[in-house]
Amino acid sequence: MSDPLKEADFLAETREPDRNDRLIPMINVVFLLLTFFIVSGTFRAAEILDVEPPEVSAANNDFQDDAPTVLVARNGIIAIGDRRLSAEEAIALLKETVGEKPVEIRVKADRGAQVGVVLPLLKKMADAGLTRIQLITVRR
Repeated sequence: MSDPLKEADFLAETREPDRNDRLIPMINVVFLLLTFFIVSGTFRAAEILDVEPPEVSAANNDFQDDAPTVLVARNGIIAIGDRRLSAEEAIALLKETVGEKPVEIRVKADRGAQVGVVLPLLKKMADAGLTRIQLITVRR
C-alpha cells in the first residue's frame, strides 16, 4: 500500500507552473487604475443640446461652477438645463432663478449659430437686467 502523503508531494513537485499566473499582477494593476480614474474623474450632467463653442485666442472663462448655462444650438434652439425654451421663456426662467443676486450667466453658443440669434438673445438678457453674462469660447 502506498503512502498518500508521498503521492501528494510527488504530484506537487511534477506540476508545471501555469503560464496564466504571470497575468494576475497585470490584471490587478489595470483594475486599480480603472478604479482610480472612475473615482477621481469629474461627473457632470449631459447637456440637452450638442453645442461646440467657437475658438478664441484670448478667452477668459473664469466663472462659478453653479452658474446657469444657456445653450444656443446651431439651428437656433435655446435650452437651459433639460428644457428647450424660447428666448422670452429663457429670460423669464433666468430672472426667476437668479432673482436679485449678481450671478454670472453663461451663454454657450455653437460655433455655427447665427449671429442674428445670439446677439438679440444677449441684448434681451441685458435689457431684462441680467448684466453679468459670459459668452463661452474655447482657447486655442
